Amino acid sequence: MKVKIDKLGNELRYIQNDMKQVAALLSFFLFLFGSGFDHSNGIQEKTGITWYSLKEAQQLANTSDKKVFIYMEASWCGYCKKMENEVFPVKEVQDAMQEYFYPVRLDIESDKEITFNGTQMTKREFANSIRVTGTPTHLFLDGKGEILGKQPGFLPADVFKSLLSYVGSDAFGQVKFEQYLNESEK
Repeated sequence: MKVKIDKLGNELRYIQNDMKQVAALLSFFLFLFGSGFDHSNGIQEKTGITWYSLKEAQQLANTSDKKVFIYMEASWCGYCKKMENEVFPVKEVQDAMQEYFYPVRLDIESDKEITFNGTQMTKREFANSIRVTGTPTHLFLDGKGEILGKQPGFLPADVFKSLLSYVGSDAFGQVKFEQYLNESEK
């Protein structure tokens, strides 16, 4: 009888150890996949930028002089990762973003619901409605939700910072971007 109890006790210990390993792996995967994909409600992450939900950004922009910047991305997009690793962490980019915009991250393939101008839709439907087919795409909105412009593709930090300042300061309504760049270099 003692032998059977010892075997059963050892087997239970093995099962408990296996369950602890499974629980640890599950926790790791939940952390890994649950931590970085919904960037809303003023969440700041490794880019150094505080990201808002679209609804929140529109509400804030509607009561301030700031605009809404929407960073349209996809999980598989290599140039999006490049923007996140090389451009967003640059202090001058962060400063321009904070001065002029309430930034939003939006996965163009997501079926999560968002609110845009009071209308519920998925992120995918929103991207389709404004004809965004490539990533990254940088979308600029005024406080009323009107599209001011969009710029597709990867932009180096210096050009991106200048684009943020150009749109944020309302210079886009007065001079062409090239002229703005030439004047800002002086």
